[in-house]
Amino acid sequence: MKTANKILAGSMAAAMAFSMVGCGSTASSTASSAAPADAATATSEAAPAGDAITVWTLSNDLKQFAEQYTAKTGTKVDVVVYDSADYVSKVTPSLGGKTTDVDVFVGEPQMMPNFYEAGFCADLSELADEANEKLVPYVVQAGTDTDGVLRSLSYQATPGSVIYRRDLATEVFGTDDPDEIGKKFASFDEIAKTADELKAKGYSIFGDTGSLRWFSTSTNPWVKDGEVIIDDARKAYFDTAVKIYQNGEVANCLEWSAPWYNSMAGALPIIGADDDVWSMDADSLKEQVASGAATTQVFSYVMPSWGALIVRDNAGDNKGKFGVCSGVTSFFGGGTFLAVNEYSKHKETAVDFIKFCTLNEETSQWWLEASEGDVVSMKSVLDANKDYENASFGNQKTYAFYSAEADKIDYSLITGYDDAIKDAYGAAIVSVQKGQATKEDAMKTFYETVKATYPELTVPEA
Repeated sequence: MKTANKILAGSMAAAMAFSMVGCGSTASSTASSAAPADAATATSEAAPAGDAITVWTLSNDLKQFAEQYTAKTGTKVDVVVYDSADYVSKVTPSLGGKTTDVDVFVGEPQMMPNFYEAGFCADLSELADEANEKLVPYVVQAGTDTDGVLRSLSYQATPGSVIYRRDLATEVFGTDDPDEIGKKFASFDEIAKTADELKAKGYSIFGDTGSLRWFSTSTNPWVKDGEVIIDDARKAYFDTAVKIYQNGEVANCLEWSAPWYNSMAGALPIIGADDDVWSMDADSLKEQVASGAATTQVFSYVMPSWGALIVRDNAGDNKGKFGVCSGVTSFFGGGTFLAVNEYSKHKETAVDFIKFCTLNEETSQWWLEASEGDVVSMKSVLDANKDYENASFGNQKTYAFYSAEADKIDYSLITGYDDAIKDAYGAAIVSVQKGQATKEDAMKTFYETVKATYPELTVPEA
């Protein structure tokens, strides 16, 4: 197996966790219109129908794009939606077998380099100049292979943020201003201080210390010149995660658990560090709060832009009480990237479909509205909606915020080793948090794990 294939094999499974949330959320607010709401009606004269094409995807988003494309061009687009857990196992063997049954397929950015190296993705260089002009930079970089050839594009941008409770911010810090609250998350040391301040008022800074993982790529890539880099920022990440956990400054509600979702709507019963959150259900949690159980409230969530939609849709009476701000570093996660099957018999139509989905301004504006909150990758559309005030986030101009965050993403820090190394580092942190290992022993295990997985890498300690 080639090195890059080995690097990304583990990360594909991890990427699946984001697929359904990162590729199609609904929202309750609609952005201001800067272009026709229906891309299909924006063309006065439909072009002649092309060859019918088939699209393999992870979510229902592209069904809507296909309907728009067919209405505009007359070309039939069959969209096959795979369950996220089955996607890689279904798609990879078919593409490896040079199937002609699919013309366009998708992947998240963690998957795409593996697809590039395997030769699955056709050359999209004809779209490169337009993509560089129109799309946020990191999206084009993520769609480009190691030889500088454009292989995929996305209609989404998924920059990160800290999503915080404005009402609690005002109570504890005397302000809910995003710039001021951003200072509270500007470094791991500041996060530790912020956690102390929140605990003093009975609140938890995060649901779980896993929130910090998004900031683990800050000043250096995880791997540089074949060496694993554990710099001061990563050491601070480790120490801060252990501190806030052992000080009881997180709510012990793991992401995607019922308590985690419940926490967005208000008070949460105190959960023990060893309690099984996966056996808990929303109704019993609400009953405990109503019966007078000791409670906490979660102050913030660190997630890509699609996470803001999850918070909003689970906020209940807290809807409108959230804001978004920056943190230790800008980051991204998830997103649907479209590629043309190298062995497609309908490449011209397949390329045209991708162009329609990703490089058409009217389509981009339509999707921003139709999705009710997705952050699109087209810069002009984000700019056209920069003054939109999002009622779900205290009338904050969220498109302007996420556009600025997307521009700050440094894609040169991303490597194919990242997901597996982050997982191993996170496991080391958890072992120390729970008192299962000393930091020295945990780091030794971390280095051994990385070396066993990637023998070609040099680690600080073998």
